[in-house]
Amino acid sequence: MSEILQVEPQIKVEVPYQHRVGKRIQCDVCPVGCRLDEGGIGVCGGRQVISDELIAINYAQVCSLHLDPIEKKPLYHFFPGSEILSVGPNGCNLNCSWCQNWQISQNTSPTRTVMPNELADMVDALDGIGVAYTYAEPLIWYEYVMDAGRLLHERGLFNVFISNGYINAEPLRDILSVADAFNIDLKSDDDSCYQHHCGGKLDDVHRTIRMICEAGKHLEIAHLIVTGVNDDLKKLERLVNWIAALDKTIPLHLSRYFPANRHDAPPTDLTLMTDAFELAKTKLDYVYLGNVWGEMGQDTFCPNCHALLVKRRGYGTEIIGLEENCCSKCKKSLPFTLAEDMNLEVL
Repeated sequence: MSEILQVEPQIKVEVPYQHRVGKRIQCDVCPVGCRLDEGGIGVCGGRQVISDELIAINYAQVCSLHLDPIEKKPLYHFFPGSEILSVGPNGCNLNCSWCQNWQISQNTSPTRTVMPNELADMVDALDGIGVAYTYAEPLIWYEYVMDAGRLLHERGLFNVFISNGYINAEPLRDILSVADAFNIDLKSDDDSCYQHHCGGKLDDVHRTIRMICEAGKHLEIAHLIVTGVNDDLKKLERLVNWIAALDKTIPLHLSRYFPANRHDAPPTDLTLMTDAFELAKTKLDYVYLGNVWGEMGQDTFCPNCHALLVKRRGYGTEIIGLEENCCSKCKKSLPFTLAEDMNLEVL
């Protein structure tokens, strides 16, 4: 984070996951494990030691708020064609050199206070299905999303997380209790890429993805193919093999990179995007293309009989071959989450 200026927060919420190391306080929400002196701010920009307490200074501080098609997250198998209120904080606990949202993840934008009950009221007024915590990194908003998530579940609404997956196991277990769906950005299957370009570790993200699967939550994975970093089909094959070994029905969104933040290499080659799409389809049932023009990689087909299930043009969605969550032609059960599939856990 660059040039973060903080004042005494209006809403004083203490961080539940922390411990003392000498005179410092360590934040235990994510694997970065920031150890902070008085006045110190974590790398995510969301926590600060104030009067010898570790405070979530980002609580209810919203920098982005918009009603979006669910497909924009991207989530293609979770209530296709629906709208969801998207909300996000400033900050991130990774520092990707190519970050496509660097204006709010690596810098700070003006915020407004939106308390959990206000957020839920907005969803009701807009007739959305729930809230997508997104834009920058929502898991650094742990305290806020837990409070908002419980309240949304009480109202029969859904919680969706669009995340880098960089969180410790215990806080993640809490979030899983209020979460309904995730799209996790798996940046590479190479730990050196995470360490050198993102300031993180691959194993922690792998753990998050496995825990989401074990909890039975809806999961889709995004992978940005970055010129000069992971634009190698052999690297992509390793990533695809890892996902396939976990569950070949997990939808994978392959996205085209454009120059941003500190990375100025040219946009991902379109031929490579096509080759990557074809390669991934040999191992996974559902592969999609993002940030590209044209119709390739947008529609969903039944992996069993190849019938067209969902047709997409931009963010316009037409459900053609689904009956509940089954193919209307061959009756195969498919990994779609629809209204009758959900059973909210009210905490």
